[in-house]
Amino acid sequence: MRHLSIACAIAALVLASVPARADGVGVAAVSTSSTDPVSVRKALAAVVGEGRSVRVSDDAIGEARGAVASGAVPAAVLERFRRLREQIDEGWRAFVRVQVDFAASRLAAARTDAESLVALPGGAVLYADAALRLGAVLNHLGRIAESQAILALALALDPERPITLAECSPDVVGAVDAVRAQTRSRAAVRIASEPPGASISVDGKDVGKAPLEVDVAIGQHVVVARLPQFHPHALAVAIDASSREITLDLDRDVAWSRLAEGASAGEPESAAQELVDATLRFADLDEIALAADTDRRGGPALLVQRCAGLPARCTAVVEVGYGDRSGLPAAAREAWQSVKTADLRYPPSVFGDARVTGGKVDEGCKLCKSPYLWGGIGVAAVVATVVVIAVVSGSRPPPVVGVDPTQF
Repeated sequence: MRHLSIACAIAALVLASVPARADGVGVAAVSTSSTDPVSVRKALAAVVGEGRSVRVSDDAIGEARGAVASGAVPAAVLERFRRLREQIDEGWRAFVRVQVDFAASRLAAARTDAESLVALPGGAVLYADAALRLGAVLNHLGRIAESQAILALALALDPERPITLAECSPDVVGAVDAVRAQTRSRAAVRIASEPPGASISVDGKDVGKAPLEVDVAIGQHVVVARLPQFHPHALAVAIDASSREITLDLDRDVAWSRLAEGASAGEPESAAQELVDATLRFADLDEIALAADTDRRGGPALLVQRCAGLPARCTAVVEVGYGDRSGLPAAAREAWQSVKTADLRYPPSVFGDARVTGGKVDEGCKLCKSPYLWGGIGVAAVVATVVVIAVVSGSRPPPVVGVDPTQF
């Protein structure tokens, strides 16, 4: 086929297409007693793995926090990479089969979809691959100016990518060489972020913190803003002589924020839900044991809850009292035995449990225990009895109550 003569055998970006499989149990704890949370975590971690060949993390939140800091992404994001890789390959196969218009459409859509992944590890290379293939297709279609602009961006994002006659046709090599030899006019552009202070990169090169002014070549670029505890924002822009300012709005990364804050006593259920979900996802865990140590009825008590799934569902909270710190391991074992096979029906609530925060514990029907209620019921019963007797007495002789002595 004629198109094979111009096809460039671009190497596929190798990505993990199979999501990581969770294989462990984690522990997270807070304490409002004299026992520190680390001791609580270690005591509980010592028993949760007994009899099971699973990984146990005695600091699940810290492990998840470290994974986020090192660039870990959820399995769902890896799945997006895999689908995009397939989309690019599909477009290129269409080009090889002389379905040029479909190939151009498919590769253009793939490049647009790849924009949201540019800020992630491997995302810029994937975007560059889609752009390079699209540029080759547009060059064949005679859309030279558009092809050159896209090829220039692909080369800026992945400058080490070799384009030689060993793998590409002379047409493609010539088009790439022509782009590399271009001298493009430049323009000064102000880049801002909301909130301000984000680290800015242009075509993969760090240029400083927003707001700032940068001198860039006229043409297509990808600008990325990054700020701790916010989702990175990537934006593909076309710069011309009239361009003056670019603003990138960043959305708060709830998972990152919750992990950075960690667990605390008194945490509301909504915040605990976000924290537990983020921990399970980024620490790559099957389940997590939540614990809170507090003082109850003159002595320490351990409250434990087991959670699993996304969004996480948990067991009821189990409370086990113990005499002193030497009894903590036994209390941890008893609590874990109670929750390890219990049903998962409730939201994560142990951190905000009233027994931990010192609030009043709801231990049943408060109205049922009210002396005023029962006093009122007693008065009503007496009044009703008097009324009944008065009514009966007004129409017939007073009733006589007899007792059969043989019944005693």
